[in-house]
Amino acid sequence: MNEHFWIIAGVGIVFLIMAWLPSISKKLNISYPVILLLIGVLLFYLGLPIKWPDPFWDDEKTKTLSEFIVVISLMAAGLKIPKFGSWKIWKGPFRFIVIGMPLTMLGFFFVGTIITGLSVMSALLLAAVLAPTDPVLAAEVQLDDLDQQDGNGSESEFSLTAEAGLNDGLAFPFTVLAVLIIKAKSWSDFDLNKWIWDDFLLRIVLGLLLGFVLAKSLIYLHRWLCKQFSIETKDGLLAFALAISVYAITELLHGYGFLAVFIASLVLKNSDSINTDYKEKLHNFVDELERLLLVVWILLFGGSIMNGILTISNWEGVIFAVIGIFIIRPVAGMVSLIGHPIPIKEKMIASFFGIRGIGSLFYLAWAFIEIGPYEDKELLYSIVAVVILTSLVVHGFTAPYIFNKQNNNSN
Repeated sequence: MNEHFWIIAGVGIVFLIMAWLPSISKKLNISYPVILLLIGVLLFYLGLPIKWPDPFWDDEKTKTLSEFIVVISLMAAGLKIPKFGSWKIWKGPFRFIVIGMPLTMLGFFFVGTIITGLSVMSALLLAAVLAPTDPVLAAEVQLDDLDQQDGNGSESEFSLTAEAGLNDGLAFPFTVLAVLIIKAKSWSDFDLNKWIWDDFLLRIVLGLLLGFVLAKSLIYLHRWLCKQFSIETKDGLLAFALAISVYAITELLHGYGFLAVFIASLVLKNSDSINTDYKEKLHNFVDELERLLLVVWILLFGGSIMNGILTISNWEGVIFAVIGIFIIRPVAGMVSLIGHPIPIKEKMIASFFGIRGIGSLFYLAWAFIEIGPYEDKELLYSIVAVVILTSLVVHGFTAPYIFNKQNNNSN
């Protein structure tokens, strides 16, 4: 019975710390996920009696927890985006998606086969799950305050926020592609046409369409109830309910739920039927819920590190992560922004901060649930964990300094 209270006390204290942690991290110029990770390692070292990953999480549990966090984070990201504006402001994010993401996957694929010794199939899966940037661990590199949400944020912050929102849905088809190829066991048995028309085009279109329609329906219901019956809500819970409902309904209707959630959040943010104060409340609610779930995830991640998940990939995983963070993503980002009329400094910042994180673990867990027993499963989990840790530390120490300096210069 005492163990039960030790767990509650330990987690409760971490949540209490989290209430001040964003402010503390600004003072220290360190992203708060880095501090949370250190707290997780400390609690493991002190022997907090929770069920730590040993060193892996169960696939279903990994999928469910990471899925839930990503859905909430996508809603939060969309509610940060300013008015849709002109096509000009969206060129950066779309360049990252259309040019940068495929180049990044190619880079991860070739380095994966050369450095880690993975088979072609495993390297393809690794490249696919590492394709998306993460909306969860990227608070310091995204739009944040109200001025930025009204359109005064930097180009790099807008691009990184929009990219993280879009590519979590648009990267899913490539994970599906890798899984289908692995299950087919040969290129000749793989149905490419089905993947193109169904898993790529149809599911993306359904994700876009359902995200828009479901959000518009909720806004219409909100306005109709208020006008006809004087029934209204001011609960931030509405954004959370919309996020999980849109995700589930879209997946049930064969669309990509992550993409639908982000589109729904954009529609909600840009609706004239919802006033600015309520939009701020909606964002604040999902932002706090996202941080609460992040505490749980990072504590467990810290435990998996202490239990040896990183050692499985050895030095090859570290080299792969360093090349990915310092070379592959920055180069792919800069290539994708060639000809884009923004300052070179903005291009370099947006290209460097392609943070990898929780979404990659979701895709990997989903893939192994679909595939079943797989020879390189533990190695792939280990490599992804090394990449996430490297990204968390490197970007966690550099993002606050660079973006605080950039915001101070703009003021």
